[in-house]
Amino acid sequence: MDDGSGADVRVLHVDDEPSLTDLVSIYLEREAGDVDLSVSTSNSGADALERLRQEQVDCVVSDYDMPDIDGLEFLRAVRSEHPDLPFILFTGKGSEEVARDAFRVGATDYMQKDTGTDQYTVLANRVVNAVSQYRAKAASERYGTAIEVLDSGVYSLDSSGCFTSADGVFCELTGYDREAIIGREFADLAAEANDEIRAAFERVVAPDAPDTERFETVLSPGPAYPHDDDLLCEGHLALRPTEDDEPAVIGTLQDVTERRRRRNRLRYETRLKDAVLDTSTSLMSAETDEIGTKIEWTLQSVGEVADLDRCSVYLYDDETNVAARMHDWRGGDPREHPARVALEDARWLVERLHRFENVRLHRVSDLPPEASDTKHVLTNAETGGFVAVPMVSKWTLVGFVVFDVVETSRSWTDTEVDLLRSVANNVTHTLARQRRERELQRQNDRLEEFASVVSHDLRNPLNVAKGFVELAREEEDVTYLDRALDGVTRMDTLLNDVLKLARQGRKVGETHSVAIENVAERAWKAVDTGDDAVLVVEDGLGSTQADQGRLQQAFENLFRNAVEHGGPCPDDEDGDAADELTVRVGPTETGFYVADDGPGIPADERDTVFEHGHTTSESGTGFGLSIVESIVEAHGWDIEATAPESDLGGARFEFDIGGVRSEVEPRFSLSDD
Repeated sequence: MDDGSGADVRVLHVDDEPSLTDLVSIYLEREAGDVDLSVSTSNSGADALERLRQEQVDCVVSDYDMPDIDGLEFLRAVRSEHPDLPFILFTGKGSEEVARDAFRVGATDYMQKDTGTDQYTVLANRVVNAVSQYRAKAASERYGTAIEVLDSGVYSLDSSGCFTSADGVFCELTGYDREAIIGREFADLAAEANDEIRAAFERVVAPDAPDTERFETVLSPGPAYPHDDDLLCEGHLALRPTEDDEPAVIGTLQDVTERRRRRNRLRYETRLKDAVLDTSTSLMSAETDEIGTKIEWTLQSVGEVADLDRCSVYLYDDETNVAARMHDWRGGDPREHPARVALEDARWLVERLHRFENVRLHRVSDLPPEASDTKHVLTNAETGGFVAVPMVSKWTLVGFVVFDVVETSRSWTDTEVDLLRSVANNVTHTLARQRRERELQRQNDRLEEFASVVSHDLRNPLNVAKGFVELAREEEDVTYLDRALDGVTRMDTLLNDVLKLARQGRKVGETHSVAIENVAERAWKAVDTGDDAVLVVEDGLGSTQADQGRLQQAFENLFRNAVEHGGPCPDDEDGDAADELTVRVGPTETGFYVADDGPGIPADERDTVFEHGHTTSESGTGFGLSIVESIVEAHGWDIEATAPESDLGGARFEFDIGGVRSEVEPRFSLSDD
C-alpha cells in the first residue's frame, strides 16, 4: 500500500479533546499490524478542512459532537471536495438517527466509542480496510478507462451507411468475419429494428453537421461472439473527406455491456444498502415484544431486494452443539432451511464461522473434498448459491444468518457480502438488546417483589410479633412470647425465600448431563414428607443438561408444595381421606411432569400459581412455586400447571425442556462433549 511518499496510510483524526486524539493516535499506529500507519490530529472541523486542502490524507476519523461544526456538517463539507475519501464517524454520543444520517450523507463507516482499548484494534482494522477498498476501486476505474480506449473497434461507411472496412478489433468485438459485413448496411446489425445507427449517420453527413455523433444500440452479435448475452455498444461517427466529395464516415465502436453491468450492479448495491439502513433503523427502534416480527421483516426486505429465495437466522445451543432456526423468510419457494443443524453435520462450515469468517459459495459443487459433511447438508436443503455470515456477541459466535437461492448458482460481490454481514450484525445487536431489556425487566420485577414483601408480607408477622411482645410486657405473661415467636419464624421463612430469589435469580451455574430420575429421588430424600407420602418415578425420564443443584431445588419445592397443601383428596365412598399422599414423576414428549393426588389446583388459578405470594396454605410463603419458575426459566425451559392426571386428580406441573428460546443467550463450543 506504500505510495512512495512515506507511510502506507495517513489518517486525520478530528476530535475536540486533545488528550483523546493523542491516545487514539498512539493506539491506531500501534494496532495497524503490518501497515505503516501515521496519524495527524485536529481539534476542529474548520482546521481539519484546511489540513485536507494542504496535506495528503487517506482516511478521516471524526468525532460527532464538536463545538464549531458537528461531525455530520464536517462530513458534508468533506464530501463536497472529496467525494470518495474514506470517512469514519467515531463518536460516543451517537444514536441510530445519527448513524442513519451519517451513511446517507456519505460516511464510509460508523463506530461508537466504548470503554477499554480493544476498540482501537477494531478502529485500526476498519481504517485499513476502508483505505484498501478505496484504492482498489480507484485503480479499477483507471484500468477500466484504459481498457475501453484500447478495445475500440474502427470501421468506415460509405454514403449509404454500408461498411467499406472494419478492423480486427471491430470483428473480434462483434463476432463477425470481415468479409461477411463488407458492403452490408451497419444498421442491419442492430438486434431490433431501430433507427439509432441510421439517424446518427444521417445527422453526421447532413449539411452543417456536428463534428462527431454519438449513438448507443444493442447489436445482434455474429457467430464468433464468445458470450451468451446481448451486445450493448456505444459508437461515434465522424465525417471523413474523400477525393470525389462523396460523403463517407469513419466510426469507432466500444462494447459497453460490462459498463452496463457495473451500472446495474451499483444501482442494485445502492438499493441493498438502503434496505440495510432502513431495516437497521427499524430494528434499533423496535420494542421488545415486536423484535421477532421486525427481524423477519428485515429478512424479507433484504431477501426481496437481493432476489433471494430464503433467509434464516440460526442460534447456537452450546450444550447440545446444535444450531436452531429461530427466524426465517422464504420467497415464493415453499422449501425451508433445516430446523436444526448439528455441529458434526456441518463442521467445515461452522469452523469458518467460528473464526468469524464470511462463507460464500457460487454453487454447492464448489465445496472442497474435506467439506463432504457440509455439502450433504446443503444438498439436502436444495441450496444453490449460498452466503453464511457469523453472528458475534462479546467476541463469541452465537449463531449465523444464511442467505441463499434454491438449486441455481449465484455470484456474490464483496460489497454484497459486506452488506449481508451488516444485516447479521444488526440482528445480533437487536437480540442482545432484547436480552438486556428482559433481564432489566426481571430485575425491576424482583425489586417490586421485595417492596411488596417489605410493605405487606413482612408487615403482618412483624405486627403479630410486636403485638404479642407488648402483651407479654404489659401483662407480665411470657406465654405470649410463644405467639410472638410464631410471627418471627414466619418472617424468617419469608426472608429466606426472598433471598433465594434475590441471590440466585434466573441464572444457573455450570451445567452437565444429569439423570432426571436420580435428581428427583435425591430431592425427595431432602424434603420432610412425613410417613404418609410416597414417591413414584416412572421409567423413561432420561437425562438433560442442567445445573444439578438448582434442578434438585425445583423438585424439592414441588414436593414440599404437595405435602404442605393438605395431603390427598377423599377417594372412597364415605369421603374418607386416603392413607398416603402419592407424588409421581414421569416423562412427556418434550420433558417430564410432577403430579400428586392432593386437592389439586382450580382451573382458573393455574395461570397464577407461579406468582409471588400466591398460596392457599396458612404456613406457606407463596414463593415456593415462584422459585421453581425462576429455576426453569434460568435453564431456558418452560413450566406449566396443567390438568390433573386421570388416576391422581391432584396438581400436575409439566416441564418443557426442548428447543432453544430466543430470549436465552446461546453459546457455542467447538468441543464434541
